[in-house]
Amino acid sequence: MENLPESLFPESTLISSPSRCNISSSHVDMQQNSHDLDGLTPNQLVVLLLDSNLRGDVMYQLIKMRDTCEYLAPLLWNTFNAVYMLLLEVISVYWKLSPPTLSMKESTRVCNALALFQVMAKNPETRKELIEAKIPCYFYPFLKPSGDDKPLEYLRLTSLGVLGALAKFDDPYGPKVLHFFLETKVVPSCLECMDLCDELSGKVATLIVMKILMQEKGMSYCCATPERFFSIVQVLYRVVEKLTEKPCLLHLMYVIQCLLSLSEIQKVIGPSEAFIRQVHPKLFDNTFKDILRDDHETAWMLQVLHFNVYGRLSPPE
Repeated sequence: MENLPESLFPESTLISSPSRCNISSSHVDMQQNSHDLDGLTPNQLVVLLLDSNLRGDVMYQLIKMRDTCEYLAPLLWNTFNAVYMLLLEVISVYWKLSPPTLSMKESTRVCNALALFQVMAKNPETRKELIEAKIPCYFYPFLKPSGDDKPLEYLRLTSLGVLGALAKFDDPYGPKVLHFFLETKVVPSCLECMDLCDELSGKVATLIVMKILMQEKGMSYCCATPERFFSIVQVLYRVVEKLTEKPCLLHLMYVIQCLLSLSEIQKVIGPSEAFIRQVHPKLFDNTFKDILRDDHETAWMLQVLHFNVYGRLSPPE
């Protein structure tokens, strides 16, 4: 608890709306039977997060409302102690991460808490609040690779989902999010996931790195030193190698876009034999011909990458 921010509830600039919840006027019985939760409103359910006996069922009910309750994100953020209760769920399993002793039931419960943070991450208003309170830092312990441990893999994938929801760098608060990601070393954590974790986590991690590389400040960070630049290129090489065994068009597109961004630097500073060696040659032979056949945009991106790397377009088939 000593690592918690000084305040999880800074002065909010969110507009007043039905999301503002007055606990004293809710008149919800804190001993509510879990079987009766189906009929409760979002406002009533959020208050019940304070009850540790009901919290698991309450989180599940709130997740079911995430697509229908438009004000769920600000409701969660503005309800007294709601975010704190969700954070308690997150940090309660830290001690079970190494060695991994987390059960699937425990993992599912924490994933539900993370899913509610993802609801807040998708909302433009509460996204800003999450970053200013440095809430995503509490999810970083879940990003460490853990072999084939399924409960931890689910936590990792859900945590990456929260980070992916935050990675909207084109909105007005996007530059602050990007700065936070770079400052808290999200890129090295994502590279580990790309390199060592399963397919789904690797795909989401690659998407996050791709979005960072598409920003000028993100590119500057990733290319600040040769070691940092080539560590990314080498991980991408190994990802391509895995994709040759189990192709995935979307994942391949993310990888190509990452390499395309990095190749722009090489185009400026001149050809580099080291970089050319680290771009997997199977990108340019017929290995991915079948999955690229109907995706003309990705196929063209691959042609541009070939031009940036070798100074010419790849020969026609």
